[in-house]
Amino acid sequence: MFKPEKTVVIANPAAGHGFVGDNWPTLGAKVQEVLGPVRLRLTESVGHATEIARDAVTGGARTIVSFGGDGTHSEVVDGIMRSGRNRDVALGILHAGTGGDFRKMIEGADELERGCAIIRDGEPLPIDIGWVEYAQDDGHRASRHFLNIASMGMSGLVDRYVAASRSRRSGKAKYFLATLRAQLEYKPARIRLRVDGEDQGEHDVSVVCVCNGRWAGGGMMFAPKARVNDGEFDIIVMRATSTLRGLPVMAGLYRGTHTESSTVSTFRGKHVEVDVAANTAYMDIDGEAPGTGPAEFRIHKAAIGVFGIGQEFL
Repeated sequence: MFKPEKTVVIANPAAGHGFVGDNWPTLGAKVQEVLGPVRLRLTESVGHATEIARDAVTGGARTIVSFGGDGTHSEVVDGIMRSGRNRDVALGILHAGTGGDFRKMIEGADELERGCAIIRDGEPLPIDIGWVEYAQDDGHRASRHFLNIASMGMSGLVDRYVAASRSRRSGKAKYFLATLRAQLEYKPARIRLRVDGEDQGEHDVSVVCVCNGRWAGGGMMFAPKARVNDGEFDIIVMRATSTLRGLPVMAGLYRGTHTESSTVSTFRGKHVEVDVAANTAYMDIDGEAPGTGPAEFRIHKAAIGVFGIGQEFL
């Protein structure tokens, strides 16, 4: 049963091009009107949501609500997992971000009042959570958990362009334009892939996606068959090709038909290792760009209960 006194709402004031921060008195009041006297916290920097979530759980919170975009949700998940009490906690998601891809699987997540009501009245369902180890830009190794999709290749370069953009276009438009720019500048990384210990060969790639959810990049359906509680990643390898041949594949990403292309391979597994033999494989972790490959990925089965997940994604 939902208990407001054991609930913490973590909101990113920068989400929605600053919409959350600019309207926080009104938004916070609406959240408390529906959820009751929950604790409200605003993040202050990158990584702060992880710290708040971890401390809240270890301090006795049993529902954590993430209010922001995919990056905020990912940080909150990392904090819950790092608390070591993730199976005692339920996660609610309210959307206010640029891409907003994971919320496509959450009923009512982008409608504040309805989303809060689903958290208040619903039952959380357990979903899988990913973990990845990678290289930071300074060369040091780091690791974190992720909620939706982690990838490497051109995708991380796209993230960097999106983050640097001052445009107030929609998330879909912003990611599309950044993707076009990245296609002109990205040098395909040569990677070696292993899935559950089995060598899957070397590939010159535009992107390798390790997917828990289905969508990323502002509406691109990288993994059209992914389910968030099956205990396995869907792994999508998109090999580098000419711009002319690659354009139909890119268009197919928005329909989920790209996997029919001969330049795309799919795998499933619990443990993924990606070594980099040439050029740079830029990391994307739930829409953020924290570093580069090589990388290792593992899945945590049924790790956190989440409110509002649609049955078709389970």
